[in-house]
Amino acid sequence: MSHHTTLHRGRKTVAAIVIATAALTLTACQGGKSDASGRPSAAASAAASGGGSSDGGASNGGSSAAQGSSGADTGQGASAQGGGRGSAPQHTGSGAQAGPASARHGATARCTTAGLQAGWGSSGGGVPDMHGDAQQTAAVWLKNTSSSSCTLSGFPGVQIKGTDGRSLDLPRSAQKPARVTLKPGGTASFTIRLLPSVSAGDRKIEPGMVLITPPNQTQHFQLKWPYGGAILDQSGATHPGTFVNPIHG
Repeated sequence: MSHHTTLHRGRKTVAAIVIATAALTLTACQGGKSDASGRPSAAASAAASGGGSSDGGASNGGSSAAQGSSGADTGQGASAQGGGRGSAPQHTGSGAQAGPASARHGATARCTTAGLQAGWGSSGGGVPDMHGDAQQTAAVWLKNTSSSSCTLSGFPGVQIKGTDGRSLDLPRSAQKPARVTLKPGGTASFTIRLLPSVSAGDRKIEPGMVLITPPNQTQHFQLKWPYGGAILDQSGATHPGTFVNPIHG
């Protein structure tokens, strides 16, 4: 081999080394490029398959976490029903429902027919004179026989059972009801305004029994009519003379 050939090959080798060194330097510069946030650029991340999968999972996980948080806020999903509604939504939605529930729990219960007794008369009188044709007043008392306080509010139901089998349901007056609280052993009363009939030609009903149903109840008391006489039957009248007033203390 001549000296000229050896020199030519040596120059080629040096040139190859220079080119390889330049290529390595350029690759190192591109691989270390970063964006302003300090995270690897999109090209660098995409080049690493493991890092790409990890980024995708983190993105999906972040999206799922945001949806889960939103679901809890709106009360959606099974976990939202268990956690979301148990916290913030329940503070407003269920809190509004819990308010009346608490009030009912702490409020005095209604008086029931089973916890009451009924009878004729009151401390203010109310004994009707059934031998005249002027409007009369009969009173009925209701006594709390239970061991706790209870309330009455409204009109009682009153039905007069005639001795001939006919009945008369009394209409209500225009008086405004008021709530009455009865302690154990306490009493309230109401009045019945009556228009007696003493004329032989009147259409009338002779009371035998009177059914008294306390407000908001379905069971009734059955009281025997103690005053005799007869009541003018004004069934269907616009302003009848016989009616019931609301309960008062």
